[in-house]
Amino acid sequence: MKFASVNAKCPSYSENHVLYVGAHTGSFKRINLHSDDPFKQENLQPIEVLNKTSKITCMEFGNADRTELLIGRANRCVKVFNLMKEESISNFEIGTGEVVGLGRSNGCIVVGSADGTVQIVKYPEPVKFSVGENLSRLQLCPDDERLMVTGGKLLKQIIKLWDLETQKVLFQARNVKKVLELEQNVWDNDVVFVNRNLIASCSRHGYVRLYDTRGPTRRPVQGFTSSDPDDQLAFSCLASYGDYLYAGTTTFGARAFDIRKMKNHIHVYKGFTGTVTSIRVDPSGNHLFTGCLDRYVRVHHAHRTALEYRCYVKSKPTQVLGIEWKEKPDVNKQNAAESTMDDVVHILSDQEGSDTEYDLMFSKMPTVNESTETKKRKATNDVANLKLTTKVKRNTVN
Repeated sequence: MKFASVNAKCPSYSENHVLYVGAHTGSFKRINLHSDDPFKQENLQPIEVLNKTSKITCMEFGNADRTELLIGRANRCVKVFNLMKEESISNFEIGTGEVVGLGRSNGCIVVGSADGTVQIVKYPEPVKFSVGENLSRLQLCPDDERLMVTGGKLLKQIIKLWDLETQKVLFQARNVKKVLELEQNVWDNDVVFVNRNLIASCSRHGYVRLYDTRGPTRRPVQGFTSSDPDDQLAFSCLASYGDYLYAGTTTFGARAFDIRKMKNHIHVYKGFTGTVTSIRVDPSGNHLFTGCLDRYVRVHHAHRTALEYRCYVKSKPTQVLGIEWKEKPDVNKQNAAESTMDDVVHILSDQEGSDTEYDLMFSKMPTVNESTETKKRKATNDVANLKLTTKVKRNTVN
C-alpha cells in the first residue's frame, strides 16, 4: 500500500481486529477494522463532558481475557470500561497528578501518578506509597502481578523493580559507565516487561536498554544507542513480544530490535509524519498498532514492515489498544436453534389405518445419507423386481 494522506486498507489485510483509541482531547473511540466500513469511528463516551484536562494518558487491559479496559487521564480520573457490554463500570479520582500507569494486582487496581505516588485501591483502606518524583511510566508484570516496574526522569528514577505486597525495591538498575567522569543522562519515559526476569526501557535521550534482574550486574545486558550524530533518535514508546522490542520515535517512525543482539535495529516502520505516541502488538505478534501525532492510527505487519491500514481519527491519538474480535453470542439464534430441535415432527405409523400403496411408495424412496453404491444397488433390485412382476402378469394373462 502506497503512503498517502487518505484512509486506506490493504486488500490482503483480513484480520478481525478492533482498535480502541484514546485521544489528546479525552475522547475514547472504537474502530472495527473488519466491518463493511473499516474507517467508521464510534465514540464510546459523550464528548460534551470533555475539557482540556481530560487527556487520556494511559490505557491498559484489566484482565487476561482482554474484556476490560483501565483508562487513566491527566485530570487524575480513572475509568473501568467493560468491552463486552460497552459501558463504564466505575469512575473515580485518585492521586495528585496525571495518571502514568495502571494495572490490576490480586483483583485491586494499581494507579501510578506523575508525582511518584502509587496507590493500590482496596477495601477498606487503600495502600499508598511513593516511588520518587518525576515518574514517567509504571507497568505491572503480566506473568506475576505482584511485580511492578517504574521509570522516569533523572538518575533517581532509573529502572526499579517493586514488590507490591511489601512495597519494597527488589532491583534497582545502575547507569551505564561514565564518559569523561560525567554521569550519562537518564530519562526512561517508557518501560515494559519482556518476561518475569527481563525489563526493557526506552528514552528521549536516544537509547533502548535491556536489564536482567537475575544477574549480579545491575547495568544493561543489551542496549542500542545510535552512533550517527545526524540521526538524532529520541524514543517515545515501547512494546514487547517474544524476543523482539518495538519502539516508536519522535521523528523516524518505529523500529524493531532483537533482544539477543541489540546493536542494530532489524526493522524500520515508515509512513509517519510525527511522534509515535503509542505502539502495541497484537496477541499473535504479527501486527503492530500505532498512534501518531499526525492524527492517524496505523497497522503494520510486524515482520514484513508493510503498512496494512491507516485511518484519520480527527484528534491526536495518545493511546491505542487492539483486540481480536469475538462475535457475541446471539440469543435469538440460540432460541431459534432450540425451537428447531423442538419442532422436529415424528411420524408414528398406525397399523390399523395404514395404506399399502403409500407404504410401498415410501419403502422405495432412498434416504439422504445413503451412499451412491447403495442407491445403485437398490435401483438395480427395483428394476429386477419390476421385470419379474411384468413377466408374472403376462403368464397369468396367457
